[in-house]
Amino acid sequence: MDYLKQELAPITADAWNLINEQAKQSLAGHLTARRFVDLDGPKGLKFAGIPLGRTEPVAVEEGLLCGVNKIMPLVEVRVPFALDLGELENISRGAQDPDLAPLEEAAAKIAAFEEKALYHGFDEGCICGLAKSSAFDPLPYPGNAEDVLETIFLGIGKMRLASVEGPYSLVLNPRRYGELIKVIRGYPLRKQLLNLLGGQIYIAPTIQESFLVSERGGDFVLTLGQDLAIGFDKVAGDQVQLFFTESFTFQVLQPAAVVVLS
Repeated sequence: MDYLKQELAPITADAWNLINEQAKQSLAGHLTARRFVDLDGPKGLKFAGIPLGRTEPVAVEEGLLCGVNKIMPLVEVRVPFALDLGELENISRGAQDPDLAPLEEAAAKIAAFEEKALYHGFDEGCICGLAKSSAFDPLPYPGNAEDVLETIFLGIGKMRLASVEGPYSLVLNPRRYGELIKVIRGYPLRKQLLNLLGGQIYIAPTIQESFLVSERGGDFVLTLGQDLAIGFDKVAGDQVQLFFTESFTFQVLQPAAVVVLS
């Protein structure tokens, strides 16, 4: 038995299949950074940290040198939620539209935590994040669509001067993405951007600024201990208490592989 304890829950195999499938679909719509960073793992819940290959000198006594190995710890996250037992039983009766809204809300919450940690950092977990790690000063995001191409061109130029090749991708919030439907000089702006980038355009609901990133690989690493999964806690009345969980950390190995567009 693992710590998720799914087999102890009063939930049928059919219901678990639907729960896990709905969780997968809900998470997919919220997790954007995973599409362009390298994934390392999952390594299991027991994997608690990454050796950084460095030591921190510690003063002890004269004539004795001492260093403590630096470790980047993994952050373990849990988001509880509850589902109605009657609704879960209806799945076994063939119900095609069970109320899984609490699951979807919990999926959005834990996904938002991961996204914010990767884009903006999580100081308590020693995660710096993309925004704080960039080797460059932020570029102002233009107020009109006509200047977007020039700004992206400047950002790509900065990375190429630092020997960071493409393909390049652009991460935008929904509002800025909506502006890409405009037609500039007879050609859709979105298509012009894709031709310039060589990569993709991603929509990230949790960010305000935008990010220009290289997708050549090896620059950003998301290390997973326990990948996103659902566990069983207990039964309380007519509800079953479940939880989303994951453990992870994130490293920016090449700060020149990201440009922030403020």
